Amino acid sequence: MKYIIIVATIVLLGFFSVGIPIAILPAFVKNNLGYSDVWLGIILGTQSIITLICRHHSGSISDLKGPKVAVTRGLFFGVVSGFVTLGSLFFPGVYGLAIILIGRIILGYSESLLITGALSWGVGLVGPSNAGRVMAWIGMAMYGAIAIAGPLGYFMVQHLGFQGGVYLTIVFPVLAGIIAYFLPAIPPSSKVRIPFYEVIPKIWKHGLGLFFAAMCFAGIAGFSTLYFNQKGWENAHWVMAIFGTAYVFARIFFAQTVDLYGGKKIALIFSGVAILGQFLIWQASEPLVAFLGSGLSGFGYSLVFPAFGVEAVKNMEPQFRGVALGAYVAFFDLALGVTGPLAGFVANHFGYAAVYSFGMISCIISFSIALNLKNLKLNSV
Repeated sequence: MKYIIIVATIVLLGFFSVGIPIAILPAFVKNNLGYSDVWLGIILGTQSIITLICRHHSGSISDLKGPKVAVTRGLFFGVVSGFVTLGSLFFPGVYGLAIILIGRIILGYSESLLITGALSWGVGLVGPSNAGRVMAWIGMAMYGAIAIAGPLGYFMVQHLGFQGGVYLTIVFPVLAGIIAYFLPAIPPSSKVRIPFYEVIPKIWKHGLGLFFAAMCFAGIAGFSTLYFNQKGWENAHWVMAIFGTAYVFARIFFAQTVDLYGGKKIALIFSGVAILGQFLIWQASEPLVAFLGSGLSGFGYSLVFPAFGVEAVKNMEPQFRGVALGAYVAFFDLALGVTGPLAGFVANHFGYAAVYSFGMISCIISFSIALNLKNLKLNSV
């Protein structure tokens, strides 16, 4: 358990480089650079597309050179992304936008290495029988960072401007790298690179379940601030904080249920809760209802990742686990990459509330996929 907590701490600190931009970029892109919702969606989605493209590469590095190498490289490029993003302050209009895009591309590569390596590192340190717990804690660290990033990014922007938030995306990954330096490495598990086309047939159904569930997160992350502004509501920065807090709460108290009851039952229950959460945000007539919907969305989405994921990992031989995890998490990246521009299009034509009806429909599809899964338990392996 000690090693799981340490790896999760590394992810928590490193993932601030992802979470803080989610909190501070929408207002900067729209108000300072003057670009539309569609461009905001492209900016947010670019990182996820790059992360998706790099997942196989990251999994191969984790398998061939060891997950510690993948994690430390990911943290390094997270710091580089922060420095590049700072450059957007010195160039107006299209040049600033281009610099932010470059920073997002680097950050996409960083996230791919960090999360793929951390998952493989955690499983390697504590064994495959604890894969569900590793996924739960790493996911909790990711969304814990996002929860804290909302109010923290807002505070920094209010007192130090946009650059204040970006400074944190540099400092936190450095701290994570210091911790990672002292954590024991595990030896590379493979000398052979398995191609993605051999991995996908074994994990595609689980990946699609994650894909459609993750769309609800993408809508909240990218457009909740603008949704609140359109409604004339205050405290939009608390939407992601509540989402992340509910996510972490579910992971703390219900993570063991995946191993106890199997992925199918947990995916069904928690995707159902996410459906309700998206419905409440869509139909919200006051901010409290939207906050409740955000909390239910975070709580419901929380265990979808490990519920589908433990089944995906069991389909792969241990020496190819890094590539399998990379392929599975790639569906999350694909969801964010697709949802950003698509949600921007929906918002432009139908309003920001429609983004959450779209999220509700995607969660219903995830529920349907879970309904067709075999109910396997991790401890049966």
